[in-house]
Amino acid sequence: MFSNLKADFKRYGKFTPYLLFEQGIWATIVFRFGSWVHTFKVPILSLVLKAFAFFLSKIIEITTGISIPASVKIGKGFYIGHFGGIIVNPHAVIGENFSISPGVIIGTRALGRTGAARIGDNVYVGVGAKILGDITIGNNVRIGANSVVIKDVPDDATVVGIPGYIIKKV
Repeated sequence: MFSNLKADFKRYGKFTPYLLFEQGIWATIVFRFGSWVHTFKVPILSLVLKAFAFFLSKIIEITTGISIPASVKIGKGFYIGHFGGIIVNPHAVIGENFSISPGVIIGTRALGRTGAARIGDNVYVGVGAKILGDITIGNNVRIGANSVVIKDVPDDATVVGIPGYIIKKV
């Protein structure tokens, strides 16, 4: 938990007291704590800690508009640019150095469909983007603002539009 948090904090730059007022930091700390508790296996203590983590995550969800369940797998270097309207499916798997902007939804395609995205390392998701369904997003990908991604994206690509299409592949 602490090594992940240390890498997450590095993404925000030099530590200043101002960072204590960043809602993204709050959500990251509560997410990392919840993820750690999610793997905790001491019978009664585990139950108490899970209830506490759930309570904290609901407070973060209400105050910041960021909903990232403890079951989501996110690598080191997680960065939340600004708060508000961020929802991540509980089954999503996300790599290292992931940057997410406000209004982003990583979810299913609805109508009873299951499956969530698998997102690689060094991915940036722009404001208002939607990543929907059981798809794979490669490494070093940029997803433009308000894009709707419903198909797999290869490594080193930039995606824009509705539905998302590749405009640049390095």
